[in-house]
Amino acid sequence: MSRKNHQVVNCRLLQTDKPFSQLKQTQKEKTNEWLYQEYRAVYQKVGKVPDARHNDSIVLTAYRKIEEAGIWIPMGEVEKYFFSRKNAFRKRYEKELARTELLAEAKEV
Repeated sequence: MSRKNHQVVNCRLLQTDKPFSQLKQTQKEKTNEWLYQEYRAVYQKVGKVPDARHNDSIVLTAYRKIEEAGIWIPMGEVEKYFFSRKNAFRKRYEKELARTELLAEAKEV
């Protein structure tokens, strides 16, 4: 990381190379949810676990939402966070699938 890591944007001094851990809790939660929503959308579209070919599109789409929300974090940090949480997203989605299948079976009986 460079030593000059701040910029003045809209009369505010912003850190340009902020790690994910320095975000506020609400910003972390929003980022996590947006990444999961994109992961889930790709999983549903493809019909199986998204592989490495889909990683860029998931991160890029979620990063657009992060920028729109005014959260100041580098793309590399979002990618790193996504790769660390990818397995948890898969497990979460599979639990949701199992839960919806159980509810569908219960309605049939």
